[in-house]
Amino acid sequence: MRNWKLIAAIILALSATPAMAIGTYAEGWMVVKKMTKLESQGIMFDSFEGELIATSYNEDEQCSRDDYECYTPIDSTIQFSVEPENKEVVNFLQENKDGSFLIQYRVHRIENLGLNQDFEIIKAMHQGPDKAEPAAKKSVDQTGSRQFSFKGKFLQLDYQGTIIGTFEGLYLDEKTGKVHPFSVTNEGMAKHIYDVMKTGKSVYIGVSDAIVTGFRKSDYDIYEVNTEKPAGMTE
Repeated sequence: MRNWKLIAAIILALSATPAMAIGTYAEGWMVVKKMTKLESQGIMFDSFEGELIATSYNEDEQCSRDDYECYTPIDSTIQFSVEPENKEVVNFLQENKDGSFLIQYRVHRIENLGLNQDFEIIKAMHQGPDKAEPAAKKSVDQTGSRQFSFKGKFLQLDYQGTIIGTFEGLYLDEKTGKVHPFSVTNEGMAKHIYDVMKTGKSVYIGVSDAIVTGFRKSDYDIYEVNTEKPAGMTE
């Protein structure tokens, strides 16, 4: 009986984590402010190890729901690894040590042999309009009791979890300079946000204050992304 339960759990984990390998806790994209260290390490297994700075926030900061849980952005240091076979990423990082760029990363739940850190960079690129061509508008069903729109930039979005997975992210409100954690419950919307992040564009972000909560980190769900006008406008 226990073996059947284990098999069922593995099947459920695979079905609940699109494009994510066994042993991976999270996978997604993040805007890097700058890289502070990169070096080759190892005796038996070589890898490239480094540190980068990304935008984060202090979860202990008191934020009112009336302000949509906005936080003061802070710099967070993340230690990372890159496999030496991933020469494209290694060369990009060596050539762009001081500037901002976008990375695709994977956070390993099971220790990855040959890497010193659980956080692995698997792709890196500059943001720009030539990197992706997302539609001007993407909308999905609203999941909350109130909706509102900001103009800002997406800073991070990843798929987290093993058995029950959720998309979790962070965006910057350009008007206030505050950052907001958010969740995405629609996989198509998540893929659209990834493409928007690749362009580096500021967009109007439609947020829904969710009614049903508990299985994800944030009560705020993205229901629209619009490059031309505020989200939620009637047509």
